[in-house]
Amino acid sequence: MAAAIDSLKGLFLEEDVLDVEPKEPKLDRKLTLRFAPRNRGSVRLSLGLFYTKEEWEEKRKALLSKPLP
Repeated sequence: MAAAIDSLKGLFLEEDVLDVEPKEPKLDRKLTLRFAPRNRGSVRLSLGLFYTKEEWEEKRKALLSKPLP
């Protein structure tokens, strides 16, 4: 019986799916533009008119570093 339980060890997850925090998806510009013809959602995504998280952080830092008039 112990051998049967050991063989099933890899089939079951150690933690439940509901207990895991979801990861934020990585938005890749090249991959998004590659699949743009299949996209039936946002026109901005289809045309590549979006910022990745890294691009947005760069732009945000540049804007916040400028003095107000």
